[in-house]
Amino acid sequence: MIKILLILPRLKNKGIGGAEKSILNISLGLKKTEDFQIEYYFGKPNLIYQKIFKRISLENYVLIPKILLTIKKIKPDIIITQTRISFAATIAAKLCQIPIINIVRDSSDFCPKFVDIIGYGKACPRIENRKICYDCIRKWRSLRVLIGNKPKEWEHSLKASISNLAYMIRYFSCKLNLAILNKATVILVASKLIKSFLTRQIKSEKIKIMNITPIDEKERNNTTKKKKELLFIIPSYESSHKGLDFILRLAKEIPEDYKIVIVGNLIPDKKLSDIQTKITNFGRVPNKVLDELYQSSSITLVPSFLTDAFGRIIIESILNGTPVISSPNCGANYFLKDKKFLRILPIDLKLWIKEIDEIIKNPIFISEHEIDEIYNKFSIEKSIRDLSNLIKNLFK
Repeated sequence: MIKILLILPRLKNKGIGGAEKSILNISLGLKKTEDFQIEYYFGKPNLIYQKIFKRISLENYVLIPKILLTIKKIKPDIIITQTRISFAATIAAKLCQIPIINIVRDSSDFCPKFVDIIGYGKACPRIENRKICYDCIRKWRSLRVLIGNKPKEWEHSLKASISNLAYMIRYFSCKLNLAILNKATVILVASKLIKSFLTRQIKSEKIKIMNITPIDEKERNNTTKKKKELLFIIPSYESSHKGLDFILRLAKEIPEDYKIVIVGNLIPDKKLSDIQTKITNFGRVPNKVLDELYQSSSITLVPSFLTDAFGRIIIESILNGTPVISSPNCGANYFLKDKKFLRILPIDLKLWIKEIDEIIKNPIFISEHEIDEIYNKFSIEKSIRDLSNLIKNLFK
């Protein structure tokens, strides 16, 4: 039996996100087999360290001593980790000479300003050098205002200058993160897109593309009538980089009898002042309600600006029988780009309006066979099986 230590950030009180849900579901699947024993460590830095180091993303490094003590106590054969705690976990694993699998969910730990946008609608291909990054950081001040992330004139404020300085310091944290990531035994990513982002700095042979975002099978409802609605899903945190302002501009151009349904976070009224009749806005909703919104919508919109390593929304929408318009920055696109129910467009307002109009006039039907095919590719069973084989191969 192989003993696995899963090292993760402490779970949030208000529920868990997609990254946590994915790895916990996979670990529970491994736990049910006779081949693996799973132990857990959930770490969170002291509040003082968070206040001092969070802005430059070094707060989790203070957990190294606790992780070392946990390793000494549990004596795992292998460690699996993900997100920001993974760099502390990797250092501890190397000190204890234990193999470690590092799951990379996004590019935020390798971009000094957290969001790898270098221009409106364009994701950065990778971290290059300090000169290029610093120039990008300076432009980011103005871009944040352009994409609706900050109010007008914010770029000339003292807060903007302090923010820029923190990003410039964080450049070195990102370089450190990349150097540590390169020490992992295996790096798991969800798509070719995120692999290409990392390969300039990381040894390519370490990086494996795998289904690390398993999808629950949906209760299929072919009787749900499509409404004249476009669905846009955002995270509960600030989400301009997910395309919120683009969607709000789009709302002014859609047909009068259509609405955009925004789910996941409540948008301030001042942003909706002139488009309230075109927007229906929900905060977080239960999964069952979300599935019903997918099923009743005509199209799901995914205008992500940054490198979205996978894009669970795309798969969930298709499994619920609703076509998707996506920007090129989503990893899931590359598994489905030959499918009629996925339209991949650059973030250009005119192109999206034209495509929406085309789909509205000529609705796209997603067959049961296509849904089965996609579910089998991204099922929890396949994810567990693939990770199980990877771990066993490391001990051959």
